[in-house]
Amino acid sequence: MSMAESMDSPTIKISEPEKDVAAPPPAAINYRKTLPPLPLSPLPETSQPSWRDADTEELKDAASTAETLNSLLSSLQVAADEEEEENRPPRPISKDVTRPDTAATKTTGTTATGISYASAGSQRTIKYGTGRHANVELSPQPSEDPADPLNWPLWKKHLNLGGLLLMAALVGAMKTAYVSVNSAVAVDGDVSYSAVVALTGVPLMLAAATGMASLIVARIWGKRPVYLVSTALVLVGMAWNAHVRGKLAENMAARVFQGLGWGAFDTLVLGSIQDTYFEHERESKIIMYSTISVGTMLGAPLLGGLASSGPRGFELQFDIMSAFLSVAVVLLLFGAPETAYDRQVFSDVPLPPLERSQALWPNITFTKEAAVEYLWTMKPWSYRAPEISAPLILQAPRATLAPTTALLFAVTMLPYAGLWGLASSLALLFSPLPSALGPSDLGALMTGPFVLGTPVAVGLALPLVARRFASKAVHLGTLAAGTVLAAIGILGFGLYVAGAMQMPASTTDNDDGNSNNNNSQLTWDMRSDRLSLPVASLLLGLLAAGSLALDATAAPLVRRSAAFTSASLAAGLRNAADMQGGLACLRGLAAGALVLGLPDAIFAWQGLRAAALGIGIAQVGVVVLAAAVYWRWGQAVRRLDGTVMGLVDLSMVKKTASFFDESD
Repeated sequence: MSMAESMDSPTIKISEPEKDVAAPPPAAINYRKTLPPLPLSPLPETSQPSWRDADTEELKDAASTAETLNSLLSSLQVAADEEEEENRPPRPISKDVTRPDTAATKTTGTTATGISYASAGSQRTIKYGTGRHANVELSPQPSEDPADPLNWPLWKKHLNLGGLLLMAALVGAMKTAYVSVNSAVAVDGDVSYSAVVALTGVPLMLAAATGMASLIVARIWGKRPVYLVSTALVLVGMAWNAHVRGKLAENMAARVFQGLGWGAFDTLVLGSIQDTYFEHERESKIIMYSTISVGTMLGAPLLGGLASSGPRGFELQFDIMSAFLSVAVVLLLFGAPETAYDRQVFSDVPLPPLERSQALWPNITFTKEAAVEYLWTMKPWSYRAPEISAPLILQAPRATLAPTTALLFAVTMLPYAGLWGLASSLALLFSPLPSALGPSDLGALMTGPFVLGTPVAVGLALPLVARRFASKAVHLGTLAAGTVLAAIGILGFGLYVAGAMQMPASTTDNDDGNSNNNNSQLTWDMRSDRLSLPVASLLLGLLAAGSLALDATAAPLVRRSAAFTSASLAAGLRNAADMQGGLACLRGLAAGALVLGLPDAIFAWQGLRAAALGIGIAQVGVVVLAAAVYWRWGQAVRRLDGTVMGLVDLSMVKKTASFFDESD
């Protein structure tokens, strides 16, 4: 080969590959997740003639070097893909969804915490809603079990809720059924007024006791058997109450049965709503429950007074309610299955993903097998706690004795019990002369509480308003407004009615100095003209509005305390329901006691004046003291809540799951 040919055919010296052979150009790194990792095969051979003519061993060394470089590049690409996957932000959270407060939550003017399952480091696959809630993280996170109440189709959830709300409405109506007829019942039975108001006071106190028992039993054996037994008691009492006119003893026995059945629907319905609905679905259902409970309790005397004006008297009220009760019994028997469910966080047996139905109507083939399968889900008893222990039994009583519950009871007790006491004493005040009001007119006096109280309860429960209670200014403002309204209502009612009905001087002197007795009829007419029944109803309405405004401040504080002290989201929901149920029991006891005792205290007009002054002034002082304690030592109060409820236990905090994943 000539020198010229050697120049035209360039060759590469490969005696020292690490110096003389240039490494292949690095491949472009593509970090897009859609591209597969680079193959681990060696680089393709080039067409240069010098590689073909190289020695075999030296060629292997060069190929091995290229393969090592490619493997390194592939590893780098896989690591980059994993880092991109870890750093990818979670799905956006709907701005309309509120998150529960926790001990680490920092909020500024809203209850929306911004915390989600993804941001909390949850170790489970995050589940989202469907339809227009597709971007909403489900809270609580459901299991993949179709029997989980959170996975029920909407029609089944709504059917269960409908039965419970109908029973709650009937319970509210039964509680105030005697407000407009107390005087008539006393005349029919030839008994004292104090004996008649016991028909309202005793059931209220019994409902408080059975409400606490219902909270305890429901944690052990579920809510459905408690609902069914309570409904049976109400059914017996209702049927009996329709045939007891003029028989005080039988009347009291019927009311005792009713009171024993009321407790479950006073304390468990909120927990059932939490069992079956996600957080973004729950607010509207709780508003419905509050509206129906308050509206039927305050509005029942309006219709009950009209119904009791006929020849059958108050018994007609119970005939009408019995018709609705028959519908409620059917709904509870065949449409309200057990909602208690132990939702395990990490299941040893993986289940396939479950598609949650949003159907509003059932899609069922009506066959014998389908009917048997459906009825099997309606067993009277289908739940039992995994372990029955003293802490489990004492959960509800401890929640009732928690400092936050005690402070809320002190703030709301006097207006709530005062409204019950005055409403039960209306017949005592206005049935005798000079007013001589009948059942329909006495029922009309409850127009003010119904018209003013119900909108306040609904308005303060709306999400747009309820979220603002995270601000101390809003909370204190609502507390102050409620106190002012309640004080004006009770002071105004007591002082106005007592002043208008006060007997004028019995004698006057003529111009010649002789004494002249006033005509008694003129005296009655003067007192009747000085009293305006619409004004009295308005003042009662202000008392009801103030009481319900104060009641609206309770739920945010309860949620904050439960979230601060609970080791998991499930425990927080349970403890919040227990605290609110305990508060309802305490207020029921206080209301029943005042219903029994107030008529004797206000039998004379001076007694009404003194009672109004005492309750009104005491309410202002108690609210100022309670607000100062909570807002000065609020965190200490919440810590004490955890101590009392037995929740301050670091062993409950597991490192394998987040706050949202615990199932307690």
